[in-house]
Amino acid sequence: MSQTQGVTTKNHANGQRWVISAIIFFVVALIGLFWAKWNPYFHKVFLAASTHNIGNSIVTGGTASAEAPSLAAAWHYSLTYFNAIWKAFIVGIVLGSLVQVLLPTNWIARVLGKTTYGSTLAAGVTALPGMM
Repeated sequence: MSQTQGVTTKNHANGQRWVISAIIFFVVALIGLFWAKWNPYFHKVFLAASTHNIGNSIVTGGTASAEAPSLAAAWHYSLTYFNAIWKAFIVGIVLGSLVQVLLPTNWIARVLGKTTYGSTLAAGVTALPGMM
């Protein structure tokens, strides 16, 4: 086997690894975003359309005004907020880990690390699926 064939085989294997890693990342991202964001908000759309309300505020609950400032009120707010965002928190940690492990650092820097409008646009478009 010549040296050129060895390099070509190595590049092909690296290309396949990158494709498999990207597929794994995107499958996990789609499943995670569906579970934490898209499905719950899809159902909230119908609630809002039928009741013109999306539920109680986490600050005031079902009352007309917020609780008086206190340690108990702060703890109650923290628990309510955590219960509202825990799924998205888990998905964010998993996706952040997968970006570090599965996506090539030089590719991320090349596509998203520039100071050009295109790089900024690409970064913004990749963030859109997780926005709610």
